[in-house]
Amino acid sequence: MRSSWQLVTGLALLLALSSVAQAQFKTAGIKTRQPPPPSANLQYAGNASEQSQYTSYGSYSSFVPAETYQGGSFNQYNGHYVQPLHTATPAPQILDETALFINKTRSEMASGICFEEVPTASLLHGSREKYVGNGTTPDMSRIQVCCKGYERNPHIYRRCEPVCADDCPNGICTAPNTCVCIPGHVRSAEGKCISTCPLGCGNGVCDEQNQCRCHAGYTLDPVGQKFCLPECKPGCAQGRCVAPNKCECLPGYRQAADGSCAPVCEQCEHGECTAPGHCSCHAGYLKIEGRCEPTCEKPCQNGRCIAPNTCECAPGNEWDRKTGQCVVHCDIPCLNGVCIGQNKCECKPGYVLDELQRNICQPHCPQGCPNGFCSAPNFCICQPGFIKSGIKGRQSCQRV
Repeated sequence: MRSSWQLVTGLALLLALSSVAQAQFKTAGIKTRQPPPPSANLQYAGNASEQSQYTSYGSYSSFVPAETYQGGSFNQYNGHYVQPLHTATPAPQILDETALFINKTRSEMASGICFEEVPTASLLHGSREKYVGNGTTPDMSRIQVCCKGYERNPHIYRRCEPVCADDCPNGICTAPNTCVCIPGHVRSAEGKCISTCPLGCGNGVCDEQNQCRCHAGYTLDPVGQKFCLPECKPGCAQGRCVAPNKCECLPGYRQAADGSCAPVCEQCEHGECTAPGHCSCHAGYLKIEGRCEPTCEKPCQNGRCIAPNTCECAPGNEWDRKTGQCVVHCDIPCLNGVCIGQNKCECKPGYVLDELQRNICQPHCPQGCPNGFCSAPNFCICQPGFIKSGIKGRQSCQRV
């Protein structure tokens, strides 16, 4: 009898334990969701049925997020949390200065979206027999594209973002190759966004008063006094100081021997380069076809002007100090003639050039001189044993 009672008691205990375990198993399967915390940048986009999952859970409808829970006890009888009298309200989300600046700057940026027309047929995937575009003509369609200097966002295809060559470190690219520095940073002389005190000080250190103290060879920026600039003495005219006493010349200039920046001219002989590509000629020179050429007050006949009022004679000519000109020159003087070129003679009237000796002009007698020789133009001298006869101009030498 006792054993039967013990058996019944044992079975009842097993049934009770089984029901408790089953209840615990079902309870463990319930999943609760905490509503997403409020955010200035995120907005829940689910449907109404999905939103109801965050708000209606029977006895769990009074769920308290961990960040707002401030104590209380759990009532084991009804499964609710018992809150104290003064419960804390969720703290509003506070964005720091940098986040506010980024949000404001991005909200004021241009969209970067432009429009262009493309053939409507290029947009169709099916039949192309009947199609009408929305462009200026039926066969053209107007579509959105990224403007010049913008590119598609790889994650949000419909968004066009500006492109900056250096990716704007410590700044925001607000337009093509245009950076805006974030708070705590300032644009340096090189156009970079560098940190300022108390974050840091370019080419210097921050002192106890969070002021920028420059290293040797540097001086404070005269405008904002937020960073240090290299110092060059006596300065960098037509250039910029890139390091202590080191200048980098502007385009069109190059560094001279004394370290200054001098303008560059392709051709400036006998002149002075006063600006990039502009040559000012010295006195006595005149710019001709972009070159400084010497000038001579008197033209250089039979020569050329090689310096102010200085002639160089051409070959076959020599300088005559009396006339101040280049005159023709013959190595052997012309007899009965004049030198008209390099070793070239021109005979005087009544003379002819000797066939063998080109510098000698022989007298010419048109009628000839039988029994004699022509000693002067149209004048004969008889040989010994002969005598002139006849009238003047037709004389002839006759034997005595």
